[in-house]
Amino acid sequence: MHNTSVPSSSVVLVTPDMAREWLKLNTHNRKVRERAVADYARDMAASKWLMNGEAIKFSASGSLLDGQHRLHAVIAANTPVLMLVVTGLDDATQETMDAGRKRTTGDAFALRGETNFTVLAAVLKRVWLWDQGDHRFTQNRVPTTAECAQLLAERPEIRRSVEIAARVHGAFRYIPQSAVGTAHHLFSRIDTAQAVWFFARLGDGAELPTGHPVLTLRNRVMSERADRRAVPDFRYMAYLIRAWNAVRDGRELGRIIQAPDAPMPMPK
Repeated sequence: MHNTSVPSSSVVLVTPDMAREWLKLNTHNRKVRERAVADYARDMAASKWLMNGEAIKFSASGSLLDGQHRLHAVIAANTPVLMLVVTGLDDATQETMDAGRKRTTGDAFALRGETNFTVLAAVLKRVWLWDQGDHRFTQNRVPTTAECAQLLAERPEIRRSVEIAARVHGAFRYIPQSAVGTAHHLFSRIDTAQAVWFFARLGDGAELPTGHPVLTLRNRVMSERADRRAVPDFRYMAYLIRAWNAVRDGRELGRIIQAPDAPMPMPK
């Protein structure tokens, strides 16, 4: 028989000790996703966690129906967090929870009025991963939307890198915008003027002699597209960096090779 009680809600400052007690009521739920817990915990520890209306939910019988990842994160962050708590739900309602599509970082930036928000989110994630030392973008640890927003606030010039990526893509569609935008930002940290020239030539290929690193880069990615080869993001980054380093050194580059297990070159 279905529960006929009326659910009620309240805002509660959930402490780590409370979270531990509530998790004991977690008798029927999904397997815990450790990465989600880690992501939430970083935001909580950095005071970036916002109460957005999503609730910790309990059934009328006292079982925890929804919120285990947030509660584990409170424990991991070792900090109290304000949360909406709903009690008195029918046990059967658990089947309908989390059925909607998760809002992405790109969706969040679209709501903020950012242009080219999907690419902006992708570039921010890759720059964040790069700065964390994940130069191959394995994404074993990914930034939260709040961390991406903070990175954008600290480095608003990333918007310009996204604009350049879109411009290059309009003329030369053989390298993903996410890789171009990330590389533009990293190279601009080293030499802004040379980065402007490098990506202008990547887009138009104008007046590049045989053996020029940018021409070699263009030919490489066009050849791989013609052969229908699947190229991971980290390899595009390696190609871009190898061409950039050759330009910086003032040397020709006859070919660009990046073995799957080779370390990522560092831009200089």
